[in-house]
Amino acid sequence: MDLSRFKWPIIILVVIGVFWLFSSAGINFMHKKFTSVTPGQDAKVDQANEKGLSTLGGFLIKTFRYEKGFEVLTDASAMYPQGANFWYNQYRMAKCLEKMDRISEALAILDQLHADNIHALDDRVPSQDVLKLRVDKLQEIHGLGEIQ
Repeated sequence: MDLSRFKWPIIILVVIGVFWLFSSAGINFMHKKFTSVTPGQDAKVDQANEKGLSTLGGFLIKTFRYEKGFEVLTDASAMYPQGANFWYNQYRMAKCLEKMDRISEALAILDQLHADNIHALDDRVPSQDVLKLRVDKLQEIHGLGEIQ
């Protein structure tokens, strides 16, 4: 049985599917999929949804869609405050806020991460020195207070 005639239609469908997933409709579909279940009912589903939201938020940041990335990461943090990616999502939310020129809110998150020494809990969050440097630099650039 010769299946070579199906090769190009399958390739075309895969390419269209990938482009759809990268579009706003695809992003909204994935966001809705990961937030449709009430947390706390099934640990494996919670873990998968939290990871999915975190991955989606990271993808949105890498594609310069900071508003939607912030929204997705906020949902992940609100739904799964004990999740494996909670602290890293907090850090990425601060990065989104910074890119959206909401510097005071970003500083509040970064200050909290620094004060709680979150790097000791999640090594994906920068070290204390790096967080302090980031806070000082943002304060200096935006004239939001003295550098301590």
